[in-house]
Amino acid sequence: MRKILFVILSVLALTACKKEIDFDFHEVDPIVVIEGRVTNEGAAVVITHSRAVTDSVHQRCIQGAVVTIMVDGAALPISYDPVSDSYRSTVGGVAGKTYQLTVDLDGHHYSGSAFMPAPAPILQADFFWMSMLDERMLVYELWAVDPYPSERNYYWYRIDRISHHPHFEGKHSTEPYRWGVKDDRGCPPGKMFIDMMATSEKAMDEDEEDNWKSILYDGDTICCQLMTIDQGVYDYFSSLRAGQSGGSNPRSNLTGGCLGYFAAGSVTRADTIVFKRDKVTMWKQQW
Repeated sequence: MRKILFVILSVLALTACKKEIDFDFHEVDPIVVIEGRVTNEGAAVVITHSRAVTDSVHQRCIQGAVVTIMVDGAALPISYDPVSDSYRSTVGGVAGKTYQLTVDLDGHHYSGSAFMPAPAPILQADFFWMSMLDERMLVYELWAVDPYPSERNYYWYRIDRISHHPHFEGKHSTEPYRWGVKDDRGCPPGKMFIDMMATSEKAMDEDEEDNWKSILYDGDTICCQLMTIDQGVYDYFSSLRAGQSGGSNPRSNLTGGCLGYFAAGSVTRADTIVFKRDKVTMWKQQW
């Protein structure tokens, strides 16, 4: 059943038709956007303004805000860091605690809270070939320990890659490759898995420019991180993905009339992989 569902989702993701459509976008006043998180590795808050869909210029973090993260009545030391262009603290959070974020900017007050669950230790993670209809798909599968086996748990995951392939003109900076959220429904007791579709074998063979960002090349460095999150953060990222095709804003867990989110979570990381296509084996069901 798991494999059938994955096939259906993969076909829907890869099947699309192209058509040029002219949209009449309405201009609106910029809205404050806050993206904040506290993890076991530290805390970071980025504050920007929303921009028009036709504006591709990357915005810098707004300085001059009063940013505070509280836990158990005490504040984490957080201030603007010009190197990372964010409000940052090197003090990590503690699982089992609820954190509150407040941002005061230009006379406006924004706030939110999030609970930090226990970490999910990663058991194994690797690439496999999975047969789907008449194609082979490259899939990244991750297994981890479910920190609360008797409860519903929520996860955010992200794969970054560094590519040295000539297609990318020598740009070796780390770039996001895949991300998503998942709960533990359908997973075996005490464990959770994530199957992340990378690309098709056919796309890798054809190597067309439209697919360069999704194709993995020999020598690409792959890094994956997994973060346990609470339901409010899960709902935000779920609605963000759903709204990308419909143009709607995600369900923020912040108050005060801004966009964005505040997350508290425990981060674990899989072993770094240097991708080698000829080393990828066929997927075998583990349960």
